[in-house]
Amino acid sequence: MPKEFLLSPTVVLRSEPQYYNAHAAFDCSSTRTEYLTEDEYRTLAYIYSTPSGVDEISKSIGIKHQKCERFLNRMAKNGYVQVNPDRPIVRPPRQAKADPALFGQFVLPFLSAPASVDIFVTSRCNLNCVHCFSSTEDSTTRELSLKEVRGLLDQLEELGVFEVRINGGEPLLHPDIDEILMTLKGKRFRKVILTNGTLLNEKKVRLLEESGVVPTVSLDDSNEEGHDLFRGVKGSFHQTVEGLKLLQKHGTQYGVNSCLHRKNLGRHRQIVELAAAHGARRIAFLDLKLSGRMRKNAVWIPSCDEYHALLPDLMLDRASYARKIDVALDTFLTCRPLEEAVSEARRGYVSCRAGRSRLSVDSSGAVYPCNLVLSDPKWNMGTTRTEGISDIWFSNKWSFFRGGVKIGDLNKCRDCRNLKRCGDFYCRLVPYLANGDPFGPNPRCG
Repeated sequence: MPKEFLLSPTVVLRSEPQYYNAHAAFDCSSTRTEYLTEDEYRTLAYIYSTPSGVDEISKSIGIKHQKCERFLNRMAKNGYVQVNPDRPIVRPPRQAKADPALFGQFVLPFLSAPASVDIFVTSRCNLNCVHCFSSTEDSTTRELSLKEVRGLLDQLEELGVFEVRINGGEPLLHPDIDEILMTLKGKRFRKVILTNGTLLNEKKVRLLEESGVVPTVSLDDSNEEGHDLFRGVKGSFHQTVEGLKLLQKHGTQYGVNSCLHRKNLGRHRQIVELAAAHGARRIAFLDLKLSGRMRKNAVWIPSCDEYHALLPDLMLDRASYARKIDVALDTFLTCRPLEEAVSEARRGYVSCRAGRSRLSVDSSGAVYPCNLVLSDPKWNMGTTRTEGISDIWFSNKWSFFRGGVKIGDLNKCRDCRNLKRCGDFYCRLVPYLANGDPFGPNPRCG
């Protein structure tokens, strides 16, 4: 019987010819991305919802039979394609094509829709964390309604977004969080929820499992006193650890985020051990930024020299615990620039992921380029309460991030002899947070 092939239900296809002729398949289950040629993309698009054999596909696409078969077998082996599926699958409409003229209003190319989106569903929180970047002076509770969240999730799926992260406040405090989790269940993108872990119970853990949402839990020290002091509420450490135990009991795949500050720098290894002992698959160490509530608590932030001195020890942790837990350092001290941004810098342009592959939606529906400047009116790109995500994404307000900054515009970096080796000048929001000037140097450079 001839083989028939069908795109796996967990795979999202993206065709971005305006973005350096990029084509990709993202498996939101394994979180792997396969970059494709145009012919390979067209092959997978052909079996988007209807099983087909190699003869039909190769003739319709116009590629050689052997090449087509070899590609499909490889993609089947890697889980992107099903072989002889029982029945066709029901998929949402294919990603809508944007008007090519919309891309022409910006200097640098950008994706037709973000690849990653953070949604802050509520400002409610049961803790009083030293570093909360979503906090403002306004104590009014801000919250997206269930209808608004559902509408956003539908839009993001239709746009082909790869990953959605549900954030807060504490997202488990949203009055409709159970319904939000069940809405996420069938969505074709990677689903993550960031939580302090204190509200996890049997019901919530089962809902997370059923909906396919991966929790990332904040754990900021290896002892009760240190964690509770940083989180601003006594007893929070005990509650968080109990949450970790529940996740471990259910065999839930989860990760941990841990902020390194002046009072816990010497306990990073104990934090890794604690996370690993309770079944976490991954722990990401984070440095503190001068945003949100941190502005009033800057004494907690280690100096740049202190952070840099710690890096070799963290790398040793990564090697030492590799068999137990993934110690991730990819966001510690730096936000790695896109490969495209590195290439564009040779032509004199400065850009990062903000506004090109990612955005954030706060709990009032306002859209921002990055979590770092959440709720800062200077960087408000629009509101989802009156506009669609796609309309906001193509707004000319994004010009700053899409070619509006050149190396020659930077106050100090432009004259730096180490510029070609530097990875810090791409992000313009960290300098803005540090000194109010997005054209200034990274605070590590003085």
